[in-house]
Amino acid sequence: MQGWVKLYRELLDKPIWLLSTSNQRSILIAILLLANHSENKWEWKGKPFVVKPGQFITSADSLAKKSGRGITRQAVRGAMQRFTKLGFITSETTNTNTLINVVNWGSFQVKENETTSETTNEQPSDNQRTTTNKNDKNDKKKDKLKEPAVDYKKIVDYLNSETGHKYHTTDKTRGMIHARIAEGFTEHDFGMVIHYKSLEWKDNPDMQQYLRPKTLFSAEHFDDYTNEARAAASKQQRQDTSEPPVLTPEEGSARQADYMARLEKQYAKEGESNE
Repeated sequence: MQGWVKLYRELLDKPIWLLSTSNQRSILIAILLLANHSENKWEWKGKPFVVKPGQFITSADSLAKKSGRGITRQAVRGAMQRFTKLGFITSETTNTNTLINVVNWGSFQVKENETTSETTNEQPSDNQRTTTNKNDKNDKKKDKLKEPAVDYKKIVDYLNSETGHKYHTTDKTRGMIHARIAEGFTEHDFGMVIHYKSLEWKDNPDMQQYLRPKTLFSAEHFDDYTNEARAAASKQQRQDTSEPPVLTPEEGSARQADYMARLEKQYAKEGESNE
C-alpha cells in the first residue's frame, strides 16, 4: 500500500487511546492505515462491491497479521467490539470476511485540510503558531467518545467482601477492569471469577497473595480464570437444584446483608436465653 493518513495528537487525550491496551492501540493504527482513501472496487458477499473512503474488507487473521507480532484473532475481535461500542468503527461480518467502516473518516482525512496546512506553512512562524492554537481549540470542541458505564467500585467492594481484604478502586484497577470489559467480558464474569477463585484459594495461604485486582483482573490470567469459573458454576448447578451461587457484585452485597441480619437475630436470641 502507498500514501499516508493523518493522525491527530488529540488522540492521545481520548479514552479510546488512554484506556486501550498496547495491542488495541496497534490494531487501531492498523485500521486507520488499511482504510481506503478513495473508492475502490472489491468483491463482497460474492458480488462486485465499491469500497468507499474509510472502508476496507479484511479478516480477523489478516488484520491480526497487519497489526504486528503477537496480535491474535481474539485480540482483534475484542478490539473491534470495543471500537464499535465507542463509535469509532462499524462492521459487518460474513463467514470469511469483515467489512470495516471508520466512522467520520472524512471529518479528519479530507483533502481540504491539506490545502489549509500548506497555506499556513507559508505564513510567518507567529501566525502559524496562532493558527495551530485555533485548530487545537476547534478540535477540542468535538464531542468526545464515551466509555461504557462500569461500576468499578461495586466490583472491588465485592472482591473485598469475598476475600476479607480492603482493596481500593485505583486508576490502575479501573484501567484493568475497563480493558477486560472492552475485550467482551462482563461484570457477571468478574463476579464469577471473584467468587470461585476466593473459594478455591480460601484455605491455601500460598494462593492468598493472588486474590488481588492486579492478578485476578490481568490480561494474562482473566480469560483462564473466567473459563474455570464458568465450568465450576456449571458443575455446581448440575449438582445443586436450589438457588444458583452468588455471581455478581450486586448479589454478593445482598447475600452479605442477609447473612449479617441472620447473625444479629441469632445473637439476640442467645442474649435472651442467657437472661
